Amino acid sequence: MSYYENGLLRGRWASWQDARAGRRGQANARWGWIKAPGERGPILWMQSFSDPDNQRLGIELARAMAEKRRDLRMVMTFETEYPQLLQQHTESLERLGYGFGPCDHAQAVERTLDKLKPLRYLALGRVPRKGLQAALERRQIPSVLMAADPQNPVPTMLEAVYPRDLQQAEQWQKKVSGALVQEPVDFATLFTIAQVDPNFRSMISGTDEGLLWWVEGLTGKQWQEWRQAWAASPLSRQGLLFLGGTERPPDLPLLSKWRRQPLPAGSVLAVDEDRWYPALAAAAQAVYLRSAASSLQWQVYAGSRPVCVHPGVVLNAARHLEAGAVEVLSNPGQVLQHWQDLYADVMSARQRGDATRRVFWQERRLAGERLPEFLQRVFDW
Repeated sequence: MSYYENGLLRGRWASWQDARAGRRGQANARWGWIKAPGERGPILWMQSFSDPDNQRLGIELARAMAEKRRDLRMVMTFETEYPQLLQQHTESLERLGYGFGPCDHAQAVERTLDKLKPLRYLALGRVPRKGLQAALERRQIPSVLMAADPQNPVPTMLEAVYPRDLQQAEQWQKKVSGALVQEPVDFATLFTIAQVDPNFRSMISGTDEGLLWWVEGLTGKQWQEWRQAWAASPLSRQGLLFLGGTERPPDLPLLSKWRRQPLPAGSVLAVDEDRWYPALAAAAQAVYLRSAASSLQWQVYAGSRPVCVHPGVVLNAARHLEAGAVEVLSNPGQVLQHWQDLYADVMSARQRGDATRRVFWQERRLAGERLPEFLQRVFDW
């Protein structure tokens, strides 16, 4: 179960359920039974909570910190596990231990801190909960927050805040001393795959001129709405549609099962693994994001393809995008008509794709310049 607040009975019940289901590691970790990697060296405790983007961020930061400071042991805890992500990206990564973390009950928090005795605490994606905040303050353990929106109460033992963007930085400036708030930076751009050979297009369509269209972030009945709209669209006569999201219809062919043979025009495939994102971002004619995490947006930006979004999507680096670079559209009919217009206006499509790619590279260069400063902070601990 995923209960990680401070309730004693609910926490015990969640751990009992986990143990009963064979998840003993999660059950024990919820109450602070956590073991650090190795035997010697100071410990940095990272919390990545439940977001896969934050887990990946923690892994890549650990990789960089391991090169900068050889004596540092790192522990990353989370509340939702993404086994494929962990297996793919932690291979050969030294001095990083990871696993489920504690709930916010005082007993669990104190036991975790007793076992780890961390030199610093690094929160990825959100501020720590109240119980942990209080325990860190009592023990005088400084905190670093990265890509986290401010929430009340604000941690008092803050060493630094690394906002993800300008909006987040402005929110923090209203909450804490300006000296604590660093220049906005999104380190996720550093591990976004930026150079991809677009041969995926010719492989799956049978020609370099094949038209691929990609939609991500669907749920529920939106899948059927898109399939119906696509069947009625002129684009289906010479293109392929890729749909991604949750609650995927069981009858939809999976991209992961594709046998490396060209598919007929009009085909619809479900994007069931994120390993396809770089190829799609580089090969698609255009992309529509019904909902999208920050990492997916950077991947689409890097692909240099026209992108349009649902009104509910909060765009990465929105203030740096040129006016009109990203269209905001609500339904499949609007999106498909927009795609037809782009197909008829190659220059406009190229300009839109170039606009998002420029923003990506601007943010990536900034992250590359800022990473050494963060690593020096780690070295100085």
